[in-house]
Amino acid sequence: MAHGLYGENHMFYVGKTPWHELGVKLDKPPTTSQALIQANLNWTVWKDETELPGFKTPTGHYATYRLDEDNNPVILGNVSGSYGILQNHEAFRPFSEVLIDHGYVYDTAGMINNGKRVWILAKCQEPLKVGDDTIDKYALLFNSHDGSTAVTLKPTPIRVVCNNTLNVALSKGAAINLKHTTHVNDRLDDAIKVLKNAHGSLDKAITHMQRMTEVRNFDVNKYFESVMPKLVERGHEKFNVLTGRKSPDKQQPIYDALINNFYNGKGNDGETVWHAYNAVTEWVDHNKYKKDDNWINRTQFGFGNQVKLAAYREAAKLSETTNFGFEPSLN
Repeated sequence: MAHGLYGENHMFYVGKTPWHELGVKLDKPPTTSQALIQANLNWTVWKDETELPGFKTPTGHYATYRLDEDNNPVILGNVSGSYGILQNHEAFRPFSEVLIDHGYVYDTAGMINNGKRVWILAKCQEPLKVGDDTIDKYALLFNSHDGSTAVTLKPTPIRVVCNNTLNVALSKGAAINLKHTTHVNDRLDDAIKVLKNAHGSLDKAITHMQRMTEVRNFDVNKYFESVMPKLVERGHEKFNVLTGRKSPDKQQPIYDALINNFYNGKGNDGETVWHAYNAVTEWVDHNKYKKDDNWINRTQFGFGNQVKLAAYREAAKLSETTNFGFEPSLN
């Protein structure tokens, strides 16, 4: 089976029937929850340590597996202890949180080799016009549960309906690749943030992320100060004009938190513009408003959103002017 599909219910499709004539045909694009069910991806992946016959000592090797309809384990692959699982419902987040709101609809989704590989494909309702030709635009997310590849999010002109078309789509063009580490979910959060700030343009998001991860020689203090100008006041003594008492330094704790996030934040090691950008978003989402009852409004709107947007714009500007000598277009 070159197509890699084991049964009728291992994928769904909208519109034209795939060449292999397998899959559940839908009359209209599904919602995210419907897509998860229709693609038969509403199962959980588990990771368990494997044992050598006759031995009970830890091996350091793990197997990923899922349960079939009869609750029997289906082995997906052998992985290391540091392997991080991205569940199928989590893989839908770039679509449900960004792309669906920017003109995309689900077109196909499914599993290959009984769940070792899964894919999600969304179609942009506004195709490209090249001369007299019309080219469909798709957004593809591919994930493997056997440890063979990274999580991949990319634009493609190819409609993925099987293993063959998936391999063709993956072989062409730039992509966002997320390694299966224990921080894979944090990295997916980062990709979603950039995708939002790129107004749902997957091409722009890939370009901006790649450039941010490449720039290492920059002044992180100036970057933080460009995002939050009041940071330049840190360490300066101020006194209340009425009482003469020394005023508290409100900027130093913010700066200290940002620097700590830059070097020690989630997935950061204090090297690139990408790490500096992540330091700011982590400060907004997990430091400043961590215990706020109105967390969503604080972090997604108002001041929190303004700071994250400024962080993104300054990071994109810094990376593009540093490497390429021109100002970015973020419209």
